[in-house]
Amino acid sequence: MMKMNKRSILLTGILFGAAANTIMQTVVATILPQVVSQLGSSHLYGWVFSGYLLMSTITIPLFAKLADLYGYKLFFTIGMTVFLVGSLLCGLAPSLHFLVMARLVQGVGAGVLGPVSIALISVLFPVENRGKALSAFAAVQFFSNLAGPIAGGFVASSFGWPFAFYMVIPLGLLSLITIRFSRARTDREPEPPSSLKNIDYWGALLLGGSIALFVQAWTIFEKSGWSLNTLLFLAGSLLLLIWFVFQEDKHPAPVLPPDLIKITNVKLANWSALLTGVLMHGAIAILPLYAATTFNGGSADSARFLLPLVLGLSVGIIFSGQMIHRFPYKMLARTGWLIAAGSLAFMSVIIFTGLPVYFNYLFAFLIGFGIGSLVPTFLLPAQNAVSERSQATIGGMIQLSRNIGGAAGIPLLTSIIGFSSAWGSKLTSYGIVFLVLFILGITGFFIGSRFEGAARPEEKQE
Repeated sequence: MMKMNKRSILLTGILFGAAANTIMQTVVATILPQVVSQLGSSHLYGWVFSGYLLMSTITIPLFAKLADLYGYKLFFTIGMTVFLVGSLLCGLAPSLHFLVMARLVQGVGAGVLGPVSIALISVLFPVENRGKALSAFAAVQFFSNLAGPIAGGFVASSFGWPFAFYMVIPLGLLSLITIRFSRARTDREPEPPSSLKNIDYWGALLLGGSIALFVQAWTIFEKSGWSLNTLLFLAGSLLLLIWFVFQEDKHPAPVLPPDLIKITNVKLANWSALLTGVLMHGAIAILPLYAATTFNGGSADSARFLLPLVLGLSVGIIFSGQMIHRFPYKMLARTGWLIAAGSLAFMSVIIFTGLPVYFNYLFAFLIGFGIGSLVPTFLLPAQNAVSERSQATIGGMIQLSRNIGGAAGIPLLTSIIGFSSAWGSKLTSYGIVFLVLFILGITGFFIGSRFEGAARPEEKQE
């Protein structure tokens, strides 16, 4: 009982950290117009977002590898400290140029926290409790997404925008204190100092550069379509990726070990995460636009379908966490993909047949439920397929896949809306987008059907 209490204390610290990180991501979107009006330099508006996204994505592989070598609690502490320093610098920013640099610092901290948090949970809890812990982690993230804009808007309007950045600092400090004083044993013996010299830094740089160019290509695509710049960035990303593959093959300690990537459940988990990223971020981006068009309204109407979606995400995550150790992975994966894909198909049917609009609320909830229930179904199979020494690396790989899915999916889906609107009504274009997402959901169903094994109870960890 005492041991379980120690784990619960450490999990609480991880959840505080997840809340701080997630709230900050949504706060910025809420307060940035106010920040720009005071600091000027509106041409840097997009870099406040994209700079953070790039740094939090491209740093994942290197820091995940280092955490696997030197300890998860150590790197959680490092990541949270860097994140809090970045938050403080954001609030102190005298110009938008300074704010962009501070967001880069925040992004580095977030790049450490993501995979290390998942790795901590995986080594902290045995299989029969791990799904519930991961569900709590994901549920905190989604509820924080809801709370962030509300709390950030209130704090910014009442005390000024710098305090919207400062408000996550107490949560981060609580996380640090809880992690620091928790006595739950999670880390192995650290690697010898010489292993630090053997890390594939060049491979990490190549992979990070490839991801950065890929994300930037789709950012340009969203603004200007298939322009020369879009193609150049995609070509550069592909060349760096090919170089990275050759680098990994010849390096004795690769950042993303090829032997891990070849494992069946790891491959399936990464493809599942990629498609889930497209569906989740795509639904979050498209549903507010669809609601505003449906009700001929503005921002007040745009949240009508988003709220049931987010509620469904949270319920789905909690449900799947309870069920993951009772049923085979593929059964839960099939169920989640079918619910999400079927609900997306019915959204198209509503548009093309003129069914009552209130059905949208139900299917928005079911889309969220289906997507949310998928999270543990691809994370746990990948984690259980590798040793404890690779937990952060696996968590980082899956987070990378999900980020890339979101980065590419949103501009692709919005471009479909713009293209199809030229030869049809605005509502028809949303019907086409939902059909595209339905096809991706069916693809995910066939991928999920290939998972091997189930989460069987193991001996409890000490």
